[in-house]
Amino acid sequence: MTKNILVVDDEESIREIISEFLQTLGYSVVEVSNGEEAIVACSKTSFDLIISDIRMPKMNGLKLLKAIKTYLPDLPVILMTGYQPSKAQEESLTTKADGYLLKPFSLNSLRQAILKVFN
Repeated sequence: MTKNILVVDDEESIREIISEFLQTLGYSVVEVSNGEEAIVACSKTSFDLIISDIRMPKMNGLKLLKAIKTYLPDLPVILMTGYQPSKAQEESLTTKADGYLLKPFSLNSLRQAILKVFN
């Protein structure tokens, strides 16, 4: 059965690159541009994984992570960011999120993070 992945990023080009790559790996992908849209998408569709940027307008990835883990605690979330977090922030992210990628990352790194979540 095909796994459904939600990609959340305010940069359309990033969403497209990730989505196209995931589709070549056989995943079904939905794209949204912020956390609010992600919450709506999760209310309509069952996802197996969320891949989300941290810095976005309206609702950022950290607030999205908190909301998802409150209402759908078993739904894995991989966070990504282009900003170097402090050591404390990074430790917090890695304990609450199911994966963490620092942009720019390779598509292979993304694939490895997804495989780690699904295995």
